[in-house]
Amino acid sequence: MGNLKIASMNRRAFLAASAAGAFSTAIIPALDIRRALAKEALKGDKCAAWYRFKIGDMEATVVSDGFLGPFALAGGLYPKVPKEDVDALAKGEFLSPEQFVIQENCLVLNTGDQLALIDTGRGAYAQFGEGGGRLARNLEAAGVKAEDVDVVILSHGHLDHLSGIMGEGSKRSFPNAQIAVSKTEFDFWTDEGKVSATGMMKLFVDSARANLLPNTDRLVLVEDGKEVIKGVQAISTPGHTPGHTSYMLSSSGKNLLYTGDIAHTPFQFKHPEWALSFDIDPIAGSATRKRVMDMAASENLAVITYHLPFPGIGHVTKDGDAFRFVASPMEL
Repeated sequence: MGNLKIASMNRRAFLAASAAGAFSTAIIPALDIRRALAKEALKGDKCAAWYRFKIGDMEATVVSDGFLGPFALAGGLYPKVPKEDVDALAKGEFLSPEQFVIQENCLVLNTGDQLALIDTGRGAYAQFGEGGGRLARNLEAAGVKAEDVDVVILSHGHLDHLSGIMGEGSKRSFPNAQIAVSKTEFDFWTDEGKVSATGMMKLFVDSARANLLPNTDRLVLVEDGKEVIKGVQAISTPGHTPGHTSYMLSSSGKNLLYTGDIAHTPFQFKHPEWALSFDIDPIAGSATRKRVMDMAASENLAVITYHLPFPGIGHVTKDGDAFRFVASPMEL
């Protein structure tokens, strides 16, 4: 061991050595690898995005509607935060601050007695990019029939959460399902005074009215602290929208918190004070975000997030004065 020398190699030396090795092989005749008679075409498609797991005795399936974006992270999502601060965080996670995408993780819940779908994606709307609207085919791939869904439960009335309720030709996508939403949320988006809204608000109002108003005959108004169905308790989490609701899913001593739009990116765990451009009440939204993150961290709750990378399941841990999201490994 006394005569053993450990040599270190920096990047320049490594590249030089690699180049020398490549030169030395130049005198070796090329292998005669025969080409296939037909060239292999590039596939270009992707696998159906669904992930099934258990919450106690309940079976849950995350089903992706696709993604929103790409966005300019600072200008599109966090316009009141200094761009250099937002960009630095994104680059630190090896993400593009100018081509940022966020996921849409819907959740199917089989309680044994009922089949529930929490949030429905954005249907045919393509205003936030063409990567969404995949829920129907991903449900089919996951073996979930739309006609078997007993209840659609909404976290809130934004376009990317409720626009899958109605399909092409104003046809009900889930023909046998009741629609559960908080009264505050329903009243806010269907208020006749908002019909004259302009810009982005008009888009949100129009999509909410188009998906909610045709279903008033099967509407269920959820209340804070009460069960929507067995094992699914509503938790009022206002701010992002006035009636935004999260849901505690419980079975046989196991809990999972469906957070909805408490956070749209991992950066809001580090900076829960960062308001999103789509928050109706930014101050209330930030206060709610801190409250929910603190609850999840203090109680060691597993959570599922709608907009974080698929399947969006993990835990929240305290990190100094803020928080951090820790993704759970998938069981494949």
